Amino acid sequence: MRALAGAEFRLLARSPFAIVMAGLLPTAVGLLIVWAEQDTGRAGWGGAAGLLLVTLVAFTAYTGGTTTLAARRQQFVLKRLRMSGARDATILGAVILPLGALTLVQAALLVGILSAAGHEPSQPWLLAVAAVAGTAAGSVLAIATAVVTPTPELAQLTTSPIALAFFGGGLWAVRTPPAEVSWWMLAVPGVPVTQLARAAWDGGPGVLAAIVAVISLSAALAPCAVKVFAWDPRR
Repeated sequence: MRALAGAEFRLLARSPFAIVMAGLLPTAVGLLIVWAEQDTGRAGWGGAAGLLLVTLVAFTAYTGGTTTLAARRQQFVLKRLRMSGARDATILGAVILPLGALTLVQAALLVGILSAAGHEPSQPWLLAVAAVAGTAAGSVLAIATAVVTPTPELAQLTTSPIALAFFGGGLWAVRTPPAEVSWWMLAVPGVPVTQLARAAWDGGPGVLAAIVAVISLSAALAPCAVKVFAWDPRR
C-alpha cells in the first residue's frame, strides 16, 4: 500500500493539470463560499464549512479519484498491479489515497483560515469526523463510478449526477433546520457531511444519525464497488 500510494503521490505532483483540477480549483471555490458567507451571513459558519467540505470532496476525492482510476485502467497500470499479487482493495485504495489525503489537507487549510478569522468550531472533533468520513465516502463512490467510466475524458460526465448530489445535498441541509433533517435526507451525499459540519459550530440534534449515515454509505458500498470493478480497459 505504501509503495503504490507513494508512486501515485509522485505522479500527482508531476501533473500540472491534476494539481490545478484537484488542488487550486476546489480551493478557489471553497474560498468563494467563505467570502460569500462573510458577505451575506445567510448560511452560518457551520453551514459554510459544510458547503466547503462537500465542494472539496466532490471535486478532489470523488471526481479526481474517478478520473485517476479510469486513466490508470486505460494505461493498463491497474491490470499490471493486479498481476503482482496485491489485493484488489489494496490496489484501488493506494490509487485514490493521494487524492483523499489532498482533500483533507485542503479542508485543514481552509478551516485554518476560518479559525484565523475568529470563527473556530466549538466541537472540532465533529468537523474532523465530517472531513474524514466525507472523504472516505467520496473515495468509495469514485471506485463505484469508475466502473461505468470507460475513459478519463468521460469522467466529467459520469461523475456529474453524484457531484450534483453532493452540492445539492449540502445546499439542502443548509436550508433545512437541523431538527428537521430526516433519515431519508441523510441518504443524499452531502447532507450528512454538512449536518456534521454545522453541528461542529452550532451544535444541535441529529449528530449520531449523520455519523451513522455517512459511515454506512462507505461500509455498504465499498465491498460491492471493489467486487464489480472492471480491470481491463473499456471502450
